Amino acid sequence: MSKNRNVYRLPSIVLFIIGIIDILRGYMHTFNINWAANNIARLNLSFAAQDQLFLLAVFGISNYLTGFLFILISKKAEKLSPYVLVLIPTTYLLGIIAMNVVGIDKVSDFNGKYFMIVYLGICTITFIIFAYRKYKKNNT
Repeated sequence: MSKNRNVYRLPSIVLFIIGIIDILRGYMHTFNINWAANNIARLNLSFAAQDQLFLLAVFGISNYLTGFLFILISKKAEKLSPYVLVLIPTTYLLGIIAMNVVGIDKVSDFNGKYFMIVYLGICTITFIIFAYRKYKKNNT
């Protein structure tokens, strides 16, 4: 069990950190919404400002939810951590595909994309490391 636990340790720690980051993202999208809308999302609030802010805040609520769930999974169901990590970029990819299919084009600068590339990259790289270590452990 100890050797098996070591394989899950890194993904569990990364998922915990991602959970903290998601809670911080939730804060940015809710309590710090005006600053985030202007400086990170770079939304044009001259039209339908309240609708845009409402949608940004709703996304923040989901960030709180995922953050707390990621922390809970990392602590109580450590073996699920690598699979949750690979689901994160997979789900974003599905969302991007859906947006392209229905014809949604972004018009804002969205400076948060750089942060999200790193965020999704960390999830993916951690899963790859996990898969390699698990494969190596099972074949030795």
